[in-house]
Amino acid sequence: MAPRRASQPARAFKLENQRIAVVGSSRGIGLEFAKQLLARNNEVFAAARDLEGARDLQALGKDGSKIHLGQCDTTSLESIKAWVEQTAKQTDKLDTVFNVAGKASWGSLMEVDPEELLSLFTVNAVGPLMVVQHLLKAGLLKQGSLVANLTSKMGAMSDNTSGGTYAYRASKASLNAITKSLSLDLQDKGITACVLHPGWVQTEMVGMRGLITTEESVRGMLNVLEAEGTAINGRMIDYKHDEIGW
Repeated sequence: MAPRRASQPARAFKLENQRIAVVGSSRGIGLEFAKQLLARNNEVFAAARDLEGARDLQALGKDGSKIHLGQCDTTSLESIKAWVEQTAKQTDKLDTVFNVAGKASWGSLMEVDPEELLSLFTVNAVGPLMVVQHLLKAGLLKQGSLVANLTSKMGAMSDNTSGGTYAYRASKASLNAITKSLSLDLQDKGITACVLHPGWVQTEMVGMRGLITTEESVRGMLNVLEAEGTAINGRMIDYKHDEIGW
C-alpha cells in the first residue's frame, strides 16, 4: 500500500470572530498572539503554566475582552487534561490552536546532558502532541480546525550549517516530525496541521537579542495563515511567508 500524503489545500484561515486557543501565553510570542487575536474580536482560550504570575496576561481579561484564562503546564499530562476539560465546558470547538509554549538551551556538544535533552523534548515536542491528542479526545478539534505549532528553523536539517545547540535543534526537529504526521493523520477529519517559524524574535528566551519584535512576528504569522492561495498543511513556513525545507 502506498503511503498517505498530506493534501495541500490552498485555503485561507479566518482569524476573526473565531474560537482560538493559545497554549503558552504568559509572555513573549504567546502573549502577543493573545493580544492580536483579541483585537480581531476572537474568543481566546489562553493557557499559561504559571497563571498567577502571568500578570500581563491577566490584565488582558480586565477590560471585558473575550478571553478565558486557564492553567496548563505542558510537562504534566494531568495539567493538560484538566485544561482541556475546562475548555470543553466553555466551547464545543476550537477553530485554531497555537502551541507556543517552548524552552531553549544553547548547549554545545561537550555541554549537553541527558536531563537537559529530555527536558526540552518534553516541553517542545511531547507537550504539543499531548495537547492535540487530548483536544481531539474531547471533540474540540473538528472539520475546519487548524493546529499551528511554533517551531524554529534550527530544527530543520537544511538550516544546520554550524552544529551545536543539540537539545534545542533535536527537540524542534522532533516537533516538526510530529506535526508532519499530524498533517497526515488528521487530513481525513478536515483538520490542518502546520509548523510556523516566528523568526529571531526579541524575547526573554534569547535575552531580547532578536532582530524583530513580537508584534511584527505574530502579525506576519497571522498573515501567513490568512493568505489566499497558500497551502500550509504539513509544511513549515516562516513569518515572511517563506517555506523552510525540513
